[in-house]
Amino acid sequence: MQRSQAIVFRNNYRLNPVYDLYKNGGTDLRKIVCALMGLMLVAGVFGSSASAGSTASATGELKSEKLAFGYTDASGKRLLGFESVKPGRFTQAIYAPGAILSVKFQKHQKLSSKSTGRQNEWNFERDQGEIYQVVQGKIERNSTVLLAEKDAFIGHEFLKFKPLSKGTFSKNAIGQIEKTKKRKVLHQGLIGQVNHDNQIGIVEYARVKGKKPLASLVMTTPSGPIFEDFEGNDDPQSTWRVSDGGKIEADWFGVLFVTKSKAGYSIGYEWYGDEGSSLKVVQQKGTKFRLVEQGYRYTAGI
Repeated sequence: MQRSQAIVFRNNYRLNPVYDLYKNGGTDLRKIVCALMGLMLVAGVFGSSASAGSTASATGELKSEKLAFGYTDASGKRLLGFESVKPGRFTQAIYAPGAILSVKFQKHQKLSSKSTGRQNEWNFERDQGEIYQVVQGKIERNSTVLLAEKDAFIGHEFLKFKPLSKGTFSKNAIGQIEKTKKRKVLHQGLIGQVNHDNQIGIVEYARVKGKKPLASLVMTTPSGPIFEDFEGNDDPQSTWRVSDGGKIEADWFGVLFVTKSKAGYSIGYEWYGDEGSSLKVVQQKGTKFRLVEQGYRYTAGI
């Protein structure tokens, strides 16, 4: 599924986005507590020191408070960022691998009584959020973007990334994945590649009795694979996302960027679903990806 097709695909359903997030996020109390703590950190409840910020910049550690998601209007020259504190601090928009444009905050836009609740180009003027103007150039219409502060990616090298409509991991890579996860790979597919050694894709593992379905976003590297795991449920029609038919496909994912720093690899991606897109920025921590920032863009058809 190409990106343009994915937009049409996810606009043909009327489902509940909160339920979608529930299915995608799970109900693990530990995760909920961690998420609440993250919000408190962003709000400044726990505070932070200048030295800690300097250390993060030196190592390339990404910070949630320096990033936010948004989307473009029909012209591709304006963005609507999801509501945030001090929106003027965001000066860059990342919309595709290696593609970054400068933006300038204009104003806060209030929710219109005529809003459809959708976060797309057709409801742009009625949706609530922060309006930004692209300083020079434009972005593809109705696109998801990642807004960033000027110093959000200090110490990062933005890597070239080639999306792939087909392809699979090598037998050697699958062997490493299966050895690490102690599960056989049932289905797999590539999202794209940085180079011969660095590929990004989706794998779904064979079911194990007594355990929930498991899939992973995987990035192969010379030192071994890096994983972000997705735990599913026993609903055959909504295993990973609402109305996914029990499937998780590589072409339902789009990559916004791939970077490398002293902290490791980082990926920004969009996971297209029936109702909308799950949006994430993740960063390597050992053999796993930690969550840095997440969002959800509701685009279900009316």
